[in-house]
Amino acid sequence: MRNIFICLSLFLSAQIFAQSTNELSAKLQQELDKIQSSHKTPGVTFSVVLPDDEVIATASGLADMEKGIPMTPEHKMLGGSTGKVFYSVVIMQLVEEGKIDLDEPVSTYLGSYDWYNRLPNASNLTMRALMRHESGIPRYVFKEAFQKDVLKDADKVWKPEELLAYVFDDEPLFAVGEDFAYSDTNYIVACMVVEKVTGKSLYKEVQKRVLKKAGLKYSEPQDKRKYKGMAQGYNGEEEFFPGTAIMENGKSRYNWQFEWAGGGMVITSQDLAVLGKKIYEGQMFSKTLLENEYLKGRSAKQLGGDWGLGVHMANTPVGKMYGHSGFMPGYITNMMYFPEFGFSVCYQINGSTPEYMSIMRDLMGLAAIVKENLPK
Repeated sequence: MRNIFICLSLFLSAQIFAQSTNELSAKLQQELDKIQSSHKTPGVTFSVVLPDDEVIATASGLADMEKGIPMTPEHKMLGGSTGKVFYSVVIMQLVEEGKIDLDEPVSTYLGSYDWYNRLPNASNLTMRALMRHESGIPRYVFKEAFQKDVLKDADKVWKPEELLAYVFDDEPLFAVGEDFAYSDTNYIVACMVVEKVTGKSLYKEVQKRVLKKAGLKYSEPQDKRKYKGMAQGYNGEEEFFPGTAIMENGKSRYNWQFEWAGGGMVITSQDLAVLGKKIYEGQMFSKTLLENEYLKGRSAKQLGGDWGLGVHMANTPVGKMYGHSGFMPGYITNMMYFPEFGFSVCYQINGSTPEYMSIMRDLMGLAAIVKENLPK
């Protein structure tokens, strides 16, 4: 008889929890529709992973305004710099395996390349400095020469050293470790180390060590110009890579492959919310490395908060946050995990003009709704 009561109690608890989750999902969808409508952003997806790993995925607006295609949670977008989250996991696993040392000079791994010493601060670079953006290496993407060259051939396959060439012989922004300056170039160098020590391509390592391990359903490498289920991206006419991101034939208007380790992942908000929770709860590499190394940060200055080994840490109105944001012309992504409450959220919008980006503050309010309505 006692076992019957226990089973009944567990069944009723599960029913109550499911009802609570359904109510939260409905509330988030209702609020998301209001926010999207008021800001007139083309489309938006918003996903939550609750403390028990239950996933709520919502969407509003349009994936393609010209064709009138509704946005769905399964629509893919460019993740921009959030791709660095994937690569930081690969690196930390290699640290755990003893194949990479965070404080070993990068020259130990890449010094045999004849171009290596042309990097700013080449002799003092470490993986830690690269991952925490304290290397002093400038951003290649903002170089005028690069922005002209990348438009010349949308099918060009850029080699990592070709990207680095835009900063060869530049004066460093500061000495290694003395300051913070976010730079995609850091991860180009860091992920060349990954390929050197593994003997495999970065994306193969991501597939095995991140996508498969985390059970992600929709994420894939950003190594071509056409993807199934891709939302159209809308960028301002005066912005970098203006206009729509995708042509009528489904191909990108410009070369997405160039980003590589600076971002370089096509994702959904659901996948990134799942990955964020798994990372920050110690499921992707050891909790010891997570606590003693990954979350050990330095001041991120103008960005606010601290920066760890591929993670932005800051205080928000909802509470302490670990996460990462990303931008690619036509797309904005933001992933956040709230350690005090054990849930993660991620949103993506398929518009990157200042007008479209004004929605971000209100989307942060959805995280507050999650916090206030966590299933008991």
